Amino acid sequence: MHVSNRILLALMAWAALTGCATGFPRAGAPYEAPDGLDGAAVLARGVAAHGGDLRTRAGDLNYASDGRWATLIQRIQPVVTDAGYRVTAETRYSPSTGVHAIRYRGPKGVKQVVRTPGAIEVHYDGVRATDPETLQAAAMTTDAFELFHFGPSFLAARATAVTRMADAEASGRQYRRVRVAIAPGFGQAESDTVIAWFDAQTQLLHRVHLTLNGFPTTQGAHVDTTLTDYRSVGGVMLPTRFHERVRGPLRIDAHTWWVTGLDTDRGWQARDLRDGAFAGAAARGADALP
Repeated sequence: MHVSNRILLALMAWAALTGCATGFPRAGAPYEAPDGLDGAAVLARGVAAHGGDLRTRAGDLNYASDGRWATLIQRIQPVVTDAGYRVTAETRYSPSTGVHAIRYRGPKGVKQVVRTPGAIEVHYDGVRATDPETLQAAAMTTDAFELFHFGPSFLAARATAVTRMADAEASGRQYRRVRVAIAPGFGQAESDTVIAWFDAQTQLLHRVHLTLNGFPTTQGAHVDTTLTDYRSVGGVMLPTRFHERVRGPLRIDAHTWWVTGLDTDRGWQARDLRDGAFAGAAARGADALP
C-alpha cells in the first residue's frame, strides 16, 4: 500500500476511534495497598523525593534538549507536534511565579512559547501568532512538558482527587500508581486525568499516562511518557530522557527526546523572555551535560 494511503487510513481510524471508548483506565475503588499508603501519601512522597514542592522554590531551572518525532504522529497531529520547529529547545522555568518559556529550533525556523498562569504567547521567527488553534496547541503541550520535566509538583498544584491504584511491575521494578484528576487540565482543558507511576524504592516519577482534552483533535486520545536518567541539580531531581507513546485510539510511538544541558538560578526576569527572544540572563544556552 502506498505510504500516503496508509496515512489516510490511520487518520480515518483516529477520527473514528476518538469518538468511541479510548481504553484509558477507568476509575475504580481505591486500592488498599499492603504498605498502607493512600494516593495522597504516594504523591507526597514523590514530591519530597524530587526535592520538595517547586512552587516554594525561589530561582529558576533551565535546560537544553534535542529530540526526534516519529513520522506518523507528525502526519496525524501536525499542529500539536509542529515538528518543523520543535526539534531542539532551550527552556526557562521559574516555578514560584509559574513562568515557563521554551525556545525551539527546527528546519523551518525558531518558535518561542511563553506560558504564564492563565496566558500563552507564541512567536514564529519573531512574529507573534494570534490564531486560536496555534495558541491552544502550544498551551497544551507546554503544560504537558511542565509535568514531564518538573514532575509531581505539577500534579500536587492541580490535583482535585488522588486515588491509589494497583501497583505495577516493569523491567523488574515495582511501581506505585496513583490516579490524579487535575483541574485545570493541560492547556485550555477544564480537566484531565493523569496516572502517575512512582518507583517504589526511589519514589521518583517513572511514567505518566494522561488524557489530552485541551485540543480538538486530541480529545479522546491518551498518551504515556516514560521518564529516566535522573540528575540532581540545585537540590531538584530532574529526568533527562523521555519517550512518549500514543496509547489510544492508535498505539504508536510519538516522540523521543533528551536533555543536553542543565543549570539553575541565573536570575533572569520575565522581561528577558519578551518579544519572541531570550535576552539578558536567559539568553545563553544551558550548561552542557558531561
